[in-house]
Formats: sequence, C-alpha cells, structure tokens
Amino acid sequence: MQNRLSRRRWWAGLVLVAWPITALAGNPPPALVPRQPTGFSTIEQRYVYAPPDEGKFEFPLIQGLTSPNEVVIREPMMCKGSASVSFEYSKAANKVVLEAKFHGLPYRMGFTRPVDVSTPYNQFPVSVQNGKWQIWIVGRVMSFETKFYYDATTLKLIGNEVDLPNGPPPNSFPVSVPTMQMACTPLFEGTPSGEANVRFEYPYGQIFDSVGKGGSYVAFLPFDLCKPDEYNVYYSRSLPISMAMTWDQILDNIHQGYPLSINLSLEPDPKPSYLDSRDNTMIGWGGIFPAVIPPGYDLEPGIGTLIPLDLNNCSSHVNGPWSTAYYNLCSGPTGGQP
Repeated sequence: MQNRLSRRRWWAGLVLVAWPITALAGNPPPALVPRQPTGFSTIEQRYVYAPPDEGKFEFPLIQGLTSPNEVVIREPMMCKGSASVSFEYSKAANKVVLEAKFHGLPYRMGFTRPVDVSTPYNQFPVSVQNGKWQIWIVGRVMSFETKFYYDATTLKLIGNEVDLPNGPPPNSFPVSVPTMQMACTPLFEGTPSGEANVRFEYPYGQIFDSVGKGGSYVAFLPFDLCKPDEYNVYYSRSLPISMAMTWDQILDNIHQGYPLSINLSLEPDPKPSYLDSRDNTMIGWGGIFPAVIPPGYDLEPGIGTLIPLDLNNCSSHVNGPWSTAYYNLCSGPTGGQP
C-alpha cells in the first residue's frame, strides 16, 4: 500500500494545487455526501477487502487488543514470535475455513489473578494452570443493539433480553446497548517449543461455537446507573444454534465499517460449564480486520490510542481499571475526564 501511494503522489499534488484555483474561478464544489462502506473500490472496480460470497483474507495478530481489567498474556517467547490468521470462504461450497499460525505460543502456561473478578452476572476463574488456547471470532462488533433491563427502583442491571426467557420482569425498563456476538474454536495447544498451526472449518451459514451453540452476546455497560464506575463486561448465556452468526452477517459487519475481531484466550482444561460459549478474560494475541493493527503496536486499553509495544517489558499482567466516569445519572457531573 505504501508503494502504491508513493507512485501516485505526483498526481495527488497536482490535484491539491489545482483545486483552489478552479474553486476561486467558479462555484464551490458540491458537498461531500458520505456513502455506506462496502469494501468495493470505485477507482479499482473491485472488492479490495472481504469480497462477498467467496474469497480469502489474512491479517497479523498483535500482543494486546485487550480491555481494562483483563489479563494481558505477553510472554518473552511471544514478543520474539509472531501470529497470523486467515479466512477462506465459499458460499457455493457452504464452507468457511479458519487457519492460524503461531510462533512463540506458550505451552501449558499458568496465570493467577490477584483478585477474583467475577460479577453477579458472570463467573471467571482466578487461576489457570496448564492452560490451553481458544480463538474467538468476534464477527459482529457493535453493529447491532440488544436490550438490557434495569430495575426501575434501584437502577441496578437485571440482565440481557436473551437471559430473560420469560420476558422483562415487572418494574423494569430497557436500555438499548451496542453489542458484539462471538463464537469460539475448540481448545488447542502448540508444541513445547511454541509452534502451532491450526485449522477449523464451519458451514458458511452457521458459525457455531465449541459446545455446538450460537456463541454469546457481549457488551460493556454499567451494572448500576447510580454507580457509573461499576462499568464492566457482560456475557450472555449460550445462544441457540438458530442464532449463530452466518458468514454473510460477518461480511456485512465489515462492509458497514465495523471490524472483524480475533482474540486468543488462555483457558482451563477442561473448561467449567460457566465458561460455555464465552472466554476467560486472559488474552494473548488479537487482531482486527480490515483496519489491521501492524505488529509492534497495541491499542491502549479503554481508550483505543495506537501505542508502540514495549518489547523490553515483556511480561503478562493485569490491565488497570476503566477511567473514572464523568457523569452520574443520579448526582450529575463527577469531575472525571470524558
């Protein structure tokens, strides 16, 4: 891409110089009307990423891409290694193939959190020993909303709509929250030397998870509207297979301008049932497509700023908490920074 841009820089300069002159000579150009992203280049007359129905794409994974309070698995062998993932798909053949390559994947490692981060809605293990890995396909990323219900008296979170099979309880009200949907691969591990090449295949119309379900919904939101600093992650129950993502939905998510996100989690083996269809928040490599984050960089947790990866400080650790809220529905501004 850099070479392509450099070859075209000469005519871009002419356009930048000529436009003000022509603008001064006549009426200003019409206002730019944004169009829906599609992945299709009108200049090159082709899909430049994620073509519909059939295609292939590959992108690198970085060490990080985590949220506040999550564990960052960043071992020295990972900082010296690399990872990538590819997807090849065909609607006609009803097949999606995920392949991933890892160099420097820790083998049966362990990590213990200093505190239990379980919530009233989700349980998490404090410690993982001799762990294995799972890849998470986060195929619908904030491109849709689901309803979360709060108690109208206490303003505390009750749960997500899919976790309330009998409908919302009395004296509750809904809030629509941007939501993600994800599904996982089976557990796997590499060699003791850190090498792993894995391949998983799915039907084009049904990206199911490792327990044969439709994955889960994930969202970030306050658990108490009067305590906005109680902001955390919420995972739904396992979705029925009828609600599994289709590859068309994932492509549509990309074409709307939202990313496909991939994450690698360290998991206990065997996984307890409370982790069905969702990840343990101890995260190794991750990546997004098509706005690929280049190796050597990370996103600052909770902020999203692109920052250089400090390869001289390569150790697993727990991220800090979310930033202090700057507004409280019950008392007004808090003094925190937006």
